[in-house]
Amino acid sequence: MVAVAPLVSGTFPSYLMGTLAVSMGADLGFTTATLGLLTALRFLVAAASSAPLGRLAERIGAAHGLRIAAGTVAVLAAAVAAFVHDVWTLAVMLAMCGLALGLVQPAADLWVARGISSDRQGFAFGVKQAAVPATALLAGLAVPAVLEPFGWRWVWALAAAFALLATLAVPLRNNRTTTRRVTVHPPSDARFRPLIWLAATFAFGSVAVVSVTTFLVLAAVDQGMTEGTAGVLFAVSSVVGIVGRLLFGRLADRTDRDLLLVLALLQVLGAGVFVLLALVDSAWYFLAAPLAFAVGLGWPGVLMLATVRAYPAGPAAATSVVNIGAYLGSIGGPIGFGLIAVNWGFAAGWAYVVASLLVAAAAALAGRAALRPAPSHTGTGRRGAGP
Repeated sequence: MVAVAPLVSGTFPSYLMGTLAVSMGADLGFTTATLGLLTALRFLVAAASSAPLGRLAERIGAAHGLRIAAGTVAVLAAAVAAFVHDVWTLAVMLAMCGLALGLVQPAADLWVARGISSDRQGFAFGVKQAAVPATALLAGLAVPAVLEPFGWRWVWALAAAFALLATLAVPLRNNRTTTRRVTVHPPSDARFRPLIWLAATFAFGSVAVVSVTTFLVLAAVDQGMTEGTAGVLFAVSSVVGIVGRLLFGRLADRTDRDLLLVLALLQVLGAGVFVLLALVDSAWYFLAAPLAFAVGLGWPGVLMLATVRAYPAGPAAATSVVNIGAYLGSIGGPIGFGLIAVNWGFAAGWAYVVASLLVAAAAALAGRAALRPAPSHTGTGRRGAGP
């Protein structure tokens, strides 16, 4: 899929911050709590820009949006590698990366919704969402392969090179199925309310996604692992997470069941897996962490598929609203986890993740209820919400 490489580029900064936290923190002088704030800053900018950039993606087309986003990351990652010598400059660069994230997500959703046949969209969204743990995998592999022999600046330089290649890989012209020259209107109040619940689902669920990807390496090192071994753990967990998202996307294509009900079930199961991370020591992390990536982080593609099926007339505009929840949760996730871990330890942080996933499941069920009475003008509108 053309959308995957730009999406990997757009999500790189957060995962690099997590895997390079020890070395960058020592050089630039920031703590675990500061790491949470820096990660949150990028997502705050993405949340503020997501809705207007989603409407922009509808107007300019998916390919143009993907190329602009990946090119922006290429420039900013190169700037981090070359010019960042203090935490304040780093904060500015990460904030600007938030704009790229706010554009790349709805552009990728538009590419899938308008460029992929409906019977394959579940798997396509699985591939698209698998780009997130794929990014985590690349970031984890960067620790033993690049960080240890060459230092963290070279990791950012390679990220810039990858983003540049991703920019060049996107077609110069939009595929005619991914752009429609129409005026994008906000949904009516009745159609907007379910998006609020779906955004809430993504918000609380993203606490788990961002917390584990940001703090797993630090938690493993706290348990006695070396930084290199923790990076391998991160990479192994990411591979399992990729397989999980692809599998759940494929199953979503093949099931006639209520997608939001399936989503809630996955989030409850994920909460149970995160209980393991709160209870076990480092010897069990190689079991608990991959399970957490597979089940606790495997559900976003199901949510995206349910959203575009419920809002087929404006998929990028709809998912850009839902993605605001993801960004807000990504803000609260690292801040909350970081502060809890500093004061009460990583086990308490994982308990915070468990509670957030359970709230996310409840919000998914509320969104399902809000969508059911909504008028449906197409045959696809109700399929994503319920039978």
